[in-house]
Amino acid sequence: MKDRPPSSLSAEVVTSAVWDAIAQIPGVADLYRKPLQSLGERVHLERHGPVRLTDDADGPLLEVHIVLEPGASVSGVGEAVARAGAGYLAQAAGTSIGHVEVYVDDVADAGAE
Repeated sequence: MKDRPPSSLSAEVVTSAVWDAIAQIPGVADLYRKPLQSLGERVHLERHGPVRLTDDADGPLLEVHIVLEPGASVSGVGEAVARAGAGYLAQAAGTSIGHVEVYVDDVADAGAE
């Protein structure tokens, strides 16, 4: 697997495009970032952010790490994120996405708003 996007899109553009596609999906609180990932993004050392587009044996692989809203359906939100992210990115990159993996890495605090 290559460590860079298969298209000419930068990692930042891929992340932004996928976030635009999934931000309004009920149950998605945010993209998941570890504290050190957030720091790495600020100083441009980030290698593996919350959204990755890489080459896989089956074609482009989209990997999305999210924070779920409390009480949201993991499978329902995961399926919606996969469809929306892949569809939007396929339009932006001009290529179909071969496989999507959605990871729910955290659940937002119920009182945090």
